[in-house]
Amino acid sequence: MASTGSFFPRIESVFYAVFDSRQGPKVVYQKRSVSSNRCLFHFDDISKYVMPPSALCGRLVICATRGHRIIGFPVELQGAYDRNYFRYNLCFVFERNADLSCYEPIVRKVSRVLTACELESRFLSEPDSSPSIYAVLEQLYEDLNSYSETSIPLDKFNSIELKIFPFYPNPPQVKDWAVPLALIDIRKRIEPNWDLTMMRVCQYIDGTNHVSRIARLAECDIDLTRQAIAHLLYYQVIMMIDIFQYSNMYTLCTTIQWLADETHVRDECGPYATKPGQRITDWPKLLHLYSRLKPGKTVYEWMEEYDVQSYNIDVRRFTSFGVIKGFLRRVHRWPVLLPETDTPQQSGSAYPTYPKELLPLLDGEHHTDELCVRFEVGWPVLRQWLVIAGVAIIYR
Repeated sequence: MASTGSFFPRIESVFYAVFDSRQGPKVVYQKRSVSSNRCLFHFDDISKYVMPPSALCGRLVICATRGHRIIGFPVELQGAYDRNYFRYNLCFVFERNADLSCYEPIVRKVSRVLTACELESRFLSEPDSSPSIYAVLEQLYEDLNSYSETSIPLDKFNSIELKIFPFYPNPPQVKDWAVPLALIDIRKRIEPNWDLTMMRVCQYIDGTNHVSRIARLAECDIDLTRQAIAHLLYYQVIMMIDIFQYSNMYTLCTTIQWLADETHVRDECGPYATKPGQRITDWPKLLHLYSRLKPGKTVYEWMEEYDVQSYNIDVRRFTSFGVIKGFLRRVHRWPVLLPETDTPQQSGSAYPTYPKELLPLLDGEHHTDELCVRFEVGWPVLRQWLVIAGVAIIYR
């Protein structure tokens, strides 16, 4: 997403177009960066979307060129005009990959206010007042890009008052075995008027406790705990990662090809993953250690083979850093009960025999983290159960 360093996409250009009774669709005024001389696109290629047929007027219209997306709200007003109608559109231009969700209400409101001005005083169609539209475009471009809000007086009775609010997608379903990891210091943000469950849940979000454990520690209902964590996910102040165990397995993602050269990754990894007060290992060595993680090799085996302890690395933070940045992926174990396997209960085992509720879950759709949390056992006990049950393990 192109942006100004904030959540919102950057406006590349704002233009005002009308349907001229003699020339057809044309751009009357345009505001864009004064430092850019390149042509964004040819207006003729999009004119039929900027000035669409009457049936599409009064609707939000988004079109795209090879490199840009244009969003507008074309309006057609009937009355004492040439051809008995006046058609206009004020459009915003963004890069093609920009998410325009937060700008849709902005475009609608600008069109609504300008239409009100035109109906009251012919603000857009009168030669004396229509040139002031360029100043409106300038302020829209500068203020929304710089401050994400603006206030533009149009006449004695009307003004454009805008503030962009981020559009957050619905959060994914909160799983009991997932671990919430705070992206900000949530505890410092807690206020006395917060929901009691939210306050208690936030106290136990430390990057190690999974959702089920947080519910127990906070003495909160599990459903309410899920809702509180979903609320934090919605506002993107936490992310969900897997439970860390030395029996976990990880592998590199293809994104490492370009992330390995990113300055923020190289500079942040060492200080984040090194134990407090210890010498920071340089990035090439850390990258080499990441590259040695692979399916079939547990974190413990990896630590033993490459003497990871000698580098003063906090292994939990080391792996979570890779997951957060998106170049490291957890490899899960998915047990599958083989149809022909006989599954006798071995009462002489050093571990309790597996519960009968386990067998229906051995279908390749439930990984071992979920099973451990569901039956409140660690991986060593679950592994013994799976051996007794006689399952095949799929790694993915």
